[in-house]
Amino acid sequence: MTRLSHALRCLAFACLCLAPLTASALAQTQATPIVIAAGTTLVADIVGDLGRGFLTAAPIVPAASCPGHTDLRASDMRTLANAKAIILHDWQTHFDSVMGPIRNDPALIPKVRVVAAPGNWMVPDRQKAATLAVAGILAAIDPPHAALYEKRAKTRVAEVDRIAAALSAKAKPLAGMPVMADCQQAPFLQWLDCDVAAQYGRFEESGPQQLAQAVAKARNANVRLVVDNLQSSGGSGKTFAGDLGAAFVVLSNFPGGFPDTPTWAAAVAANTDRCLAALKRHGK
Repeated sequence: MTRLSHALRCLAFACLCLAPLTASALAQTQATPIVIAAGTTLVADIVGDLGRGFLTAAPIVPAASCPGHTDLRASDMRTLANAKAIILHDWQTHFDSVMGPIRNDPALIPKVRVVAAPGNWMVPDRQKAATLAVAGILAAIDPPHAALYEKRAKTRVAEVDRIAAALSAKAKPLAGMPVMADCQQAPFLQWLDCDVAAQYGRFEESGPQQLAQAVAKARNANVRLVVDNLQSSGGSGKTFAGDLGAAFVVLSNFPGGFPDTPTWAAAVAANTDRCLAALKRHGK
């Protein structure tokens, strides 16, 4: 055997040995999840559910923080830079705290996708609309898996219906109950069939006269429960509850606001349980 033929055989053997390694490395590269920057944990929950195995969602607003009063951190800007897409609620496009940094970076603007599902996504019907809208966005971002995202969205919608039916039955004691609530929690409480007799907003943005009028309405309605929103009033309504002799509870508008509530399903169930537990503690 000549030296040339021996060298060629060695080269061929080496190629055969390296081929599986090359294919494996390629597969690992293809399997790397696409990074999606999510406007909130509500967006991140849907993206993570529909895109599991193909996409990873990184929320840019902490779950317990108010999205309209939270500035993006340096780590959030890195997330935006590394993401293939930035998926936001429609209302987030009005917040300078979110859109300001995005507008200042021309590379980020084309990445923005706005979910066409207005309203409070903690409410089951709005959660279903958001799920279908996000599925459409993901299909456009990652066309090869479009059919899978659509299939998973339908499965999630059915699960939302199942959870909603179970919670509605569990929340029967709340039906028709007069409550006073942070305006951010009013849609969820109305879904629970509560009578939202009076509403209030962030204390620093409401004048004394507005708050006094809200308390007067609550007193006239014989309110039995005062409900704060973790991300805004976050406990301030306890004073109202004391004045009215009502039970008091804080609810979250986003998954992850409280421990052990990483998903919409867990968060909406926890909110329902917290309302019932508050009334039980208060003896009403």
